[in-house]
Amino acid sequence: MEEQKKKLKVLQVGVVGCGAMAQGQHIPNIMKNPGLKLKWLCDVNKKQLDEIAKQYGVLHTTTNYSEVLNDPEIDFVVLATTHSLRGKFISEAAEKKKGVYVEKPMGSNSKEIGEILQSVRKSGIPFCVGHNRRSSPAVKDAFAILQKYKANPKIPSWRLDRNSWLRPKLLEENHCQVLIRVNDDILTWKPWSFEDGMLLNEMAHFIDLANLFMGEREPINIYVIGSSRMDFTILIGYNDGSVATLAHSGCGTLDYPKELIEITYKGAMIAIDHSMEVRVAGIEGEPFRRTYPSPDPRVKTNKKGIEAFYESALQTIQERIKQKNNEIFIGFPNKGHYEHLDQFAQCVRGLSPSPCDSLSGAKATMMVLKAIESSKIGLPVRISPDDYQILSL
Repeated sequence: MEEQKKKLKVLQVGVVGCGAMAQGQHIPNIMKNPGLKLKWLCDVNKKQLDEIAKQYGVLHTTTNYSEVLNDPEIDFVVLATTHSLRGKFISEAAEKKKGVYVEKPMGSNSKEIGEILQSVRKSGIPFCVGHNRRSSPAVKDAFAILQKYKANPKIPSWRLDRNSWLRPKLLEENHCQVLIRVNDDILTWKPWSFEDGMLLNEMAHFIDLANLFMGEREPINIYVIGSSRMDFTILIGYNDGSVATLAHSGCGTLDYPKELIEITYKGAMIAIDHSMEVRVAGIEGEPFRRTYPSPDPRVKTNKKGIEAFYESALQTIQERIKQKNNEIFIGFPNKGHYEHLDQFAQCVRGLSPSPCDSLSGAKATMMVLKAIESSKIGLPVRISPDDYQILSL
């Protein structure tokens, strides 16, 4: 009976920071979730605040986030401000026993990350970092396939084996390799994005995914080649010799799929193509291809998977040319924004773990900070036990 009550409870939510991420994802996702009610909106831009409140019928607005935290009915708060406001807000939310869903990066420096971890653990509040790609249907399926194969890595009978019977097993045969390619278009980014660069603004997502697929392996060093603003490659070494390679380009075009993730392990290959399809090779019994529809209503196509993306992109380009309006955006795949927030709501109810807890968020953020350091000095940077002690406070 108690479990049923938890499932039925509608959670009261406040959103602090009503910029692009809140307007594009969090506010619409809260509004369409039957288990959530948007009670408060908070932003320093009063004009924008009033416009959004009118659009969604939200009665409570403020420019002071303390008003949101002081409301006894609020169950959790979505923090979608710039990363300059993290530690102070989370500390106050922890004191008020309010759950926090915070956008990445989790903090701006190691001191702030440590303080956030202490606040969250001491208070025991539900906490989630917005690494939403973890919760996309495509990533969740790929992760489940990998975990199943790890438990029983059976080599297909058709694979050619020329020499394993002549030599001992090699350590490298247990390695996992993760390759993440990000194709981006510099013209689509606003000027403020380049103040900190894409290493801080974007790559926490992909470092977190690399850690997710690496499982229990621990990162020991990180090396960045290129410009921290936009064009770079990140190499991450793990303690067993596994390597993750993250290549980010701002010289691309968004009528080509933005994100490709490839995981190789013991003869198996799992690819996640723009969150619209998962391909599997080298694992008997798994279908080669799974496809995932886009939740974006602008995507109008009967095709599936990557073909659906290409057709949608072509439609958008033609519409831009026809209307002479390049502000018409190409439809987005399902990157897990709704699912991530919904699972956190279940965490607040006490029914499931956080989809990205404070430890996972802290590790990804610490690695981003190390990546920035590497890009500045042009050398690999060690991730030492001292960094892990911060994470285990």
